[in-house]
Amino acid sequence: MHASPQAPDLSSSARWSQSLDIANTAFASVLLFCLMASSHYVLREPAPYDLMMVATAGMLFMLGLRIPAGVALPFGLMALVLCGYMIGGTNARYIDLSITFLQTSTYLTLTFAFYTAVVAASPDRALKALWGGYILAGLCAAFLGIGGYLGFIPGSDILLGAGRAKALFEDPNVYGPFLVPPTIYAIWRMTTRGVGPAVFFWGPIATILVLGLFLSFSRGAWLHMMLSAGAFAVLAGMAPETRGQRGRIVMIAMLLGVMLTLAIGWAISIPEVRELLEQRLGLQSYDTKQGGRFSGQFEALKMAMLNPFGIGPNNWGMIAAQDTHNVYLNVFVGGGFLSLVGLVGAFGLTVVRGFRYAMTGPRRGVFIVAFASFIGLIAEAIIIDINHWRHLYLLMGMMWGLMLAAPPAAHTRR
Repeated sequence: MHASPQAPDLSSSARWSQSLDIANTAFASVLLFCLMASSHYVLREPAPYDLMMVATAGMLFMLGLRIPAGVALPFGLMALVLCGYMIGGTNARYIDLSITFLQTSTYLTLTFAFYTAVVAASPDRALKALWGGYILAGLCAAFLGIGGYLGFIPGSDILLGAGRAKALFEDPNVYGPFLVPPTIYAIWRMTTRGVGPAVFFWGPIATILVLGLFLSFSRGAWLHMMLSAGAFAVLAGMAPETRGQRGRIVMIAMLLGVMLTLAIGWAISIPEVRELLEQRLGLQSYDTKQGGRFSGQFEALKMAMLNPFGIGPNNWGMIAAQDTHNVYLNVFVGGGFLSLVGLVGAFGLTVVRGFRYAMTGPRRGVFIVAFASFIGLIAEAIIIDINHWRHLYLLMGMMWGLMLAAPPAAHTRR
């Protein structure tokens, strides 16, 4: 008698092993690099990034990539936001806007799960590809923003918004924050290697990115950059990867300070730049006037308290003729208490777990880059809506992927 063929091993460990094999291929790395490299163009939706995301995630999942079970809690909290939106949508005055907003939010939440899966399966290879593509996208965006602002690029009007650099983004206030994570990454790379070669390569990259960010004249982006850079310096100083990293952080901070002072000093020597800078550094009339941003936020809060189940996502802007300019308030008024609890819970859980990993994790260096960028981003969210910023979900996926790939409890710090 012939032995019957052995049934395939469908255990969870076998499926996870297959997921590791898929994520470790050069094919996956190329897809991830191209995905992030396309992220600097979002003038139209769906953007090339979105099409690449669907293709990349679809192929890798079909080839065996699996979502780790450990992502259930943060993903579940983010799903609460979507549930709140669905419930609030039953009260929506503009149902079509709510449906479109919910669809986009659902898609972006799924990208968080995808990034978590691919980073958890192959942390080193996936992060190298993702950050490589992000650096390229950041440089493309910065060059377009700087070139457009200075008039070096023909037809540069498409690269500007209200006289501010925005490159191929819809808004300078999105373009600016997009450049923060690759800038923090460049700073990190300068602190982990010999100062000379690292500064020679990564110093100009960081300077170009910061100059592009500066010319966005986005106060939120400036705040985001300062908070993230400060968080990086503190965390990397508390848990250095190497003995000399603390000293290199101080030295790099001084060198970057000189380089950025020269670059920004040159920029503000241009009268138009100086005038716009003086304007942006003060409170704007739309912040403080009756019916402006602050009074509008108070009205949105009252509406949210009167409608604890929400009024439907993306409806307040139409009702009040202005957005909330605060993601927490935006989520609260759109999806009620359920959505607010989900968002604050997801962010809070990420911060608490992330801090532990930043102190003890085996890959804490690259983790701190994402974590510091995330800290600045959720702080900036107090003054702007970040619900649909694609790199928010990338950063969260990177962090959770690293935490699930090598939990801090399993790592013995040297």
